[in-house]
Amino acid sequence: MDPKLFGRYQIVRKLAGGGMGRVFLAYDPVLNRHVGLKLIDAGTDQDSLDAVAAERRGATLQDQLAKREPGGRVAQIFDVGERDGYFYIAMEYIEGEDLSELVARGPLPPDRAVSIALDILDVLVKAHTFQTVIEERAHRGIIHGDIKPRNIRITAAGHVKVLDFGIAKAVSMTRSITFNQFGSIPYSSPERLQTGDMDARSDVWSVAIVLFEMLTGKPYFEAEASSKTEWLIRNYKALAPAVATLPRGLREILSRALDPDLNRRFPSAAQFQAALHEWQRVARPAEHATASQDPEATRRTAYGNADEQTRRTSPSETPSDRASVKSWPVTTPPAIKKARSKTSLAIQFLRVLMVSAVIIFFACVFTVVYEIRMWNQAEALRKQIDSGQLGTEDGAKAFRTLAAKSLFAWPLYPARNSLRDRYVAEADRVIADYREASESTPVYTRDWKRAQTALTQAVSIAPDDKSIRGKSRMVDGHIRLRAGDVRKARSDFEEARSLLPHSPDPHLGLALIHMSDSELDKAEEELHEAQRNGFRPGRREQKALADAYKRHGERWLAEAKRAHDIGKLQDALEHADRDLEHAQSLYNSVAPFLKGTELAEKVSQERDEAHKTLTAAQQAQQPATKDTP
Repeated sequence: MDPKLFGRYQIVRKLAGGGMGRVFLAYDPVLNRHVGLKLIDAGTDQDSLDAVAAERRGATLQDQLAKREPGGRVAQIFDVGERDGYFYIAMEYIEGEDLSELVARGPLPPDRAVSIALDILDVLVKAHTFQTVIEERAHRGIIHGDIKPRNIRITAAGHVKVLDFGIAKAVSMTRSITFNQFGSIPYSSPERLQTGDMDARSDVWSVAIVLFEMLTGKPYFEAEASSKTEWLIRNYKALAPAVATLPRGLREILSRALDPDLNRRFPSAAQFQAALHEWQRVARPAEHATASQDPEATRRTAYGNADEQTRRTSPSETPSDRASVKSWPVTTPPAIKKARSKTSLAIQFLRVLMVSAVIIFFACVFTVVYEIRMWNQAEALRKQIDSGQLGTEDGAKAFRTLAAKSLFAWPLYPARNSLRDRYVAEADRVIADYREASESTPVYTRDWKRAQTALTQAVSIAPDDKSIRGKSRMVDGHIRLRAGDVRKARSDFEEARSLLPHSPDPHLGLALIHMSDSELDKAEEELHEAQRNGFRPGRREQKALADAYKRHGERWLAEAKRAHDIGKLQDALEHADRDLEHAQSLYNSVAPFLKGTELAEKVSQERDEAHKTLTAAQQAQQPATKDTP
């Protein structure tokens, strides 16, 4: 920064970015200490005014919370104000490194990662239940709104500090607030990006994303562009496969914390914190175990004399008694013979039953062991697919080989699900490219066919998945529409709409169908529905709608040429003028792209010709009207 002075503060160097502003290390001669100096442009536009208001409110909240947070985990605020076109905040400077620097060196041990997450959650529990008065208004609960690794500072002693409540809001915990223009997209919850609503659960989601990143060393959502990252979060429908690789216990906790269904997630920071405390208790039992067991409790009784187990004579029998016994021939009665025969059959049956049970037991053991080996091989294949060591073709070939060996389907789930997700991701890239495409990056028929091939494979793996079947029908619709088969394309898009009720993509396809059929009101209704589902209409949609209105207007011009009386002519030309005027406005909105300027000029000329035609017809009609008795 130039100059090196800002008021009384002497700028030393720039620190990491501070979200809505820049942060500098500065020396404060009044306090005789280094501070973190945050500068926010104090512009006059509405966005700048909103940003400054949020930062001012956040600084007030952070100052009050820091004074009442006994753990010292919230950075103190020393000074706020406006100067030289900036709103500034002077806050406690904390020696150490932020969490993003720590994670950049690799995943953290689970116990360390959980301890950091618990410190963050402890701050949030206090913040979410914090009560204060700001500008003579009582508030309950502080939403941080921007939990991310850069806002978590680790001191040299290993203590955790939570920074930058600059976009925080004081809000009643019984309602949510609309606040979608601040915060970091990779750590924002799906519902926040979809609707702009933010409450305490938004902070809980962000902590779960940060904990995942600490455990794996990788972000939960990754894409080459921020717009695609936002799209991934907005359309979040299933847990990432990487969650399954986490340690037992943490895997289940994060599965709930990152559940796509908001109603199944932890509803508060306190419940998330309690689950992690329980994991610590179970994961470190040796530190707390003090119980001792009585060895007599498990001691088994033993005979003092082994002869007691095998002796067949009675205690009163003597050798002389046994010697006096004579051997006489014995005749067994028929009834006894019959009883012995039945007993022998029963014994033989029991022997066969026992042998069968043993065979079945060993067969079950062999099957279980064999299928566990299949599971392990499927898990190894999953890791190869997820890491990119195997492409989809090689992965599918390896999966088919494994499936031919396995006796059941369940051991193949890890590889099957990973392969399914890879195929769906290939198709999603094409769908996202189409949705975000501009005139310079069109999506061709070959791209749709590549997506169709991938989804066909995904459907064969998971035929009951409605989302995959819906995407497959939608892609089929685009291919058929480009081939001119409008009727079947309409059917595909309508089926996709029923299978994907919250997706904008089927509505975009149906809008194209309605445009081609001159059903312009329905086309605009489908575009509005796509917008309600998260789509942002661009120049491509405006241009397509303009073309449709132009074609419709030109049909009315043709109808006017065939009119035999002034009334029908005037009616047709009025309809034509309305449609052409709409087309001209839409072309002007996309100009100078997509030949918008040229097309708007052409439509303007058509409107002028129509006006001239109508004027000439009216003038020709006037004499005839005057001569009529």
